[in-house]
Amino acid sequence: MTNIGNATKEWADKINALDLEILLAYSLGKPREFILAHPEFLIDNNQQSKINKLIKRRIKGEPIAYITGCKEFYGLDFLVNKHTLIPRPETELIVDNVLQESKNEKNELSIIDVGTGSGNIAISIAKKIASKNNKSQSAKFYATDISDKALTIAKKNAKIHDVDKQIKFLKGDLLSPTLPLIADNRSLIIVSNLPYLSKRLYESASRDVKNYEPKSALYSRKHGLAHYEKLLKQIKKMLVTCHLSNVTCFMEISPEQKSLISKTIKKNFPKAKITFKRDLANKHRLCRIKIL
Repeated sequence: MTNIGNATKEWADKINALDLEILLAYSLGKPREFILAHPEFLIDNNQQSKINKLIKRRIKGEPIAYITGCKEFYGLDFLVNKHTLIPRPETELIVDNVLQESKNEKNELSIIDVGTGSGNIAISIAKKIASKNNKSQSAKFYATDISDKALTIAKKNAKIHDVDKQIKFLKGDLLSPTLPLIADNRSLIIVSNLPYLSKRLYESASRDVKNYEPKSALYSRKHGLAHYEKLLKQIKKMLVTCHLSNVTCFMEISPEQKSLISKTIKKNFPKAKITFKRDLANKHRLCRIKIL
């Protein structure tokens, strides 16, 4: 038998303080605030054994989100596992910009989240739009992924956040499964946080990333842009088959790809209007493409 205070001291020099708080809270079924406020709280032997096992997993490099099976994104908790990329704070920039874009949209709107993973982007957008009760509330949502296991997690998350009836989840390669479903004369927003790490960036990533997160959700050929090149070609095909009134695409990128992605976009859409948004670190993180 021990208590929170002693357990914290025991592991203080072996694990990050925040990670330790999260694992203690998770193991004991308490909020983090409780861990900080109650060092005297007793931990029985079974709980201590569980905590020790989880801490050893973290010391080996396993991400906290995979240990707890949960990651916070845009104020919501999402289930994650080894089949899904762990949501990053910088990706919240996509949600902010799509919400702003939808406010200004006068036509009926469809939103497609390409490569949805855990569903964090599509679900956050759908949840926020529904709560605002604005004219964009009638937006149609689609989320695609090539992985059955990722889609299973995404569907569970949609149900947890009560948007499972708003989002149609589809298995397939990027935009492909949505092509028969997109109606004419609608505005379309395409959201994509596809694999964009070049070989160099992937090899320099931390062991937490390389040893545990799915490489297929991180690495892309052609300087990290192979997936985006394919997506742009699919958008061209969609524009041939669907008569859309307005198309905007958001792509999360690595800051060093700004020039290269611009050339790739112009190759496919010479008249496209391209703008870049900076993340909290003041780095170009989001590419907005207005297809004219």
